[in-house]
Amino acid sequence: MKPIIELKGVDFYYDKGKPSEVHALRDANLEIKPGEYISFFGPSGCGKSTILYIISGVEQPEKGKVIVNGQDLIDFSFKELAVYRQLGIGIIFQNFNLIPSIKNIENVALPMAFLGISPNIRKKKAMEIFERLGIADLANRYPYELSGGQQQRVGIARALANDPPIILADEPIGNLDSDNATKVLNLLKEFNLKDGKTIIMVTHEAWSLRDVGRIFYMRDGAITKVETRKPEKVKKINSSYYYKKLFPELPTIETRSKTLATLILRGYSQQEIKRLEYFLTQRFKNQIDKDLLRRVLDRPFKENGVGLWKQKAEKIAEYVEGVIKEEKELEILYKKLEKNPEEPLYEEVQRIYSWLLEGCSFTLTPFQKERMNEAINERIRNIITAENFQKILDLAKDRGGVGLRIKTSLKIAEKLETILGRSKSNLVI
Repeated sequence: MKPIIELKGVDFYYDKGKPSEVHALRDANLEIKPGEYISFFGPSGCGKSTILYIISGVEQPEKGKVIVNGQDLIDFSFKELAVYRQLGIGIIFQNFNLIPSIKNIENVALPMAFLGISPNIRKKKAMEIFERLGIADLANRYPYELSGGQQQRVGIARALANDPPIILADEPIGNLDSDNATKVLNLLKEFNLKDGKTIIMVTHEAWSLRDVGRIFYMRDGAITKVETRKPEKVKKINSSYYYKKLFPELPTIETRSKTLATLILRGYSQQEIKRLEYFLTQRFKNQIDKDLLRRVLDRPFKENGVGLWKQKAEKIAEYVEGVIKEEKELEILYKKLEKNPEEPLYEEVQRIYSWLLEGCSFTLTPFQKERMNEAINERIRNIITAENFQKILDLAKDRGGVGLRIKTSLKIAEKLETILGRSKSNLVI
């Protein structure tokens, strides 16, 4: 069987001849057969995405040949290259790249419009793709109304619009939690096995190699090794490779104390906040127990206490115990994910959801609850920032948010940050 794609001695530079010059690809040679599922695998900056740009015709090599179906892309006219990009390949982007001002079905139909297909036919074909992917209910919504996982599936639908034989997937699960990432990987596997499409994926996440037939290892712009997939080897990489880097390190005790003290005593003097910070550090180090913490919170400031009234002192002491408990659970959660990235997180997310809403007088609808749980999942995995988490809570329901009042969304976002231990300086007040 003849290769569908060949690279022969390909070199590529960014900013060649300038002080910022980067030799992004070095003498790249490879063959990919029709119907293969391969992956370029390596750390950030190793050149794997550049190979996709070369294969897609977006970039031209400094030297070497890029042969697709027996023809060198360098010899293509502008029109031939445009036809190749429209019919020969479909691209799935890490950041989705959907146009926010048009509906999802229009995003998917757009590649067909470039081929002159009539509006009625392209809308019908787009809807068929939505139905196949099980996301028909998303067709007439806007991208900003969707979660990250939903947006990526719409992005996949767009890549399928003109039924290309080759799918290029550039870090397709990079911005997704493991549940949504698994759905995307299942779709890529289906397109390969059921439709016979050639899948070329770029990834730095070892566990996403589970269905790949061949792995091209890359470093410093060079293909260092090509390996035919063996399940036991992929499992070994999965348990020990880059995955740990996806998760933030748990905060230091001092950071946790400072974060929590500032949140609890907002509006109090810096002296009072510093005093609380000191006692929180002692509690987190287990140098004092819950009862002693409550007593020093209630003790007058002149007597080396914090100087709070009794009821508030008791309330804060209970709050701190809740934070300690959730931090321990979070530590266990990260250890589980390091061992198995596909570990379902439903129970953990639901527990954090319940903790965040303790003391709240309102009740969320099923849609609001689902959206908030998705946001919690993405935040604890460090996929979204603290400020984005708060914006999702604050965003109106009809725009894909949870629809909380801004003060409530800020309070909940800050509470989550007390166990993640990150600064809330960027949260919108």
